[in-house]
Amino acid sequence: MKPINLQYFALAGIMALAALAALPGHAQLPKRDLIVQVREVNVGEGGAYSVGTQVDKALLAPQQLRVRNGEKASLSVGRSMPVQRVESASVVNLSLSTSSGPSASSSSASVTNAVKWMDAGQEIKLQAQWPGARQPVKVALEIESASVQGQTGADLPAQSSSRFATTVSAPLGQWVSIAFTGPSRQSGVYGSEPGSDPRRVLQIRVLAP
Repeated sequence: MKPINLQYFALAGIMALAALAALPGHAQLPKRDLIVQVREVNVGEGGAYSVGTQVDKALLAPQQLRVRNGEKASLSVGRSMPVQRVESASVVNLSLSTSSGPSASSSSASVTNAVKWMDAGQEIKLQAQWPGARQPVKVALEIESASVQGQTGADLPAQSSSRFATTVSAPLGQWVSIAFTGPSRQSGVYGSEPGSDPRRVLQIRVLAP
């Protein structure tokens, strides 16, 4: 029986660990901070972009997050708004009459108001992994937003919410469109419908300062 060469097995193990560490999934990320920018833009005629911040259009406010390469970051911006509404109303009529004199009457009204708190804002969660050099950045992104429309009359204002999650590869320093809402314009077709909603595009850009 031949003796076992322990030195050979030890060398083979070291080489296997080195090969495993060289795989992309186990590569060491550059130790530096990344800046991830998120914005929502309107697409105009001819494909031109315009950044929108109007509250009435419920656009996502541009945000910028600084995060360590490979780590997670989150940003939550919101507010709670009190909305007053009439819960109940009643009218009471009182009358007084006598057989020998004139009659008298009076009325009184009571209104019960209620306050309801409604939340509006946005929350962004992300994780960015950049291998370095000219390689793209892997970005896992999750966005939740809520908005409150204007109140009309005694009705409560309409409240809408949305959630978006995706994972994309973004070239460093370039704006990348990752989501689209609204109707898409066909090439060579033009319209003048005043009530049509504009197309909105969600974009991200990663910088390595």
